[in-house]
Amino acid sequence: MSEVLQRVNRNQADRAKQGIVVFSRVGQRDLFASDTIRSAENGWRLPIRNPFYTGTHLSTLSALEVVVNGHPVPERETFISLRGQVIPVAYAKNLHELWWAMGEVAEVHLTDPELAGVLLARNDVHISIDMRTTFSYGFPNDILPYRLTGELGVA
Repeated sequence: MSEVLQRVNRNQADRAKQGIVVFSRVGQRDLFASDTIRSAENGWRLPIRNPFYTGTHLSTLSALEVVVNGHPVPERETFISLRGQVIPVAYAKNLHELWWAMGEVAEVHLTDPELAGVLLARNDVHISIDMRTTFSYGFPNDILPYRLTGELGVA
């Protein structure tokens, strides 16, 4: 491989690492649209903002995992609601028709019955989101990983 090509690839990898750090900081600051997890008829609701710097199709959400006080909420018990449409997280990566605008708040519905025994007055909530980029920024596998933690109350 030529020296120029090696340098270009290394620079792209460095920019990708820097981009992940910058986007993660923005996500950490803006992801949680509320400081509370709200009780709902069939579980709990957690409002989140689109953490990407632009609007994107919901299908770019290739993974969303929630851990509350060390308890991982099963994917089958995790749904995302956007403008009244409730979608299982496992299916969201196939949904190209729904656009999630920059800064728009969606609700993550957690229907895991075990959460009732896990939730406290203050809760450590960890969210892992993998967003597929619609074109290459040089991120590994064109995935922007968000790993965010917040302390949320219960309402």
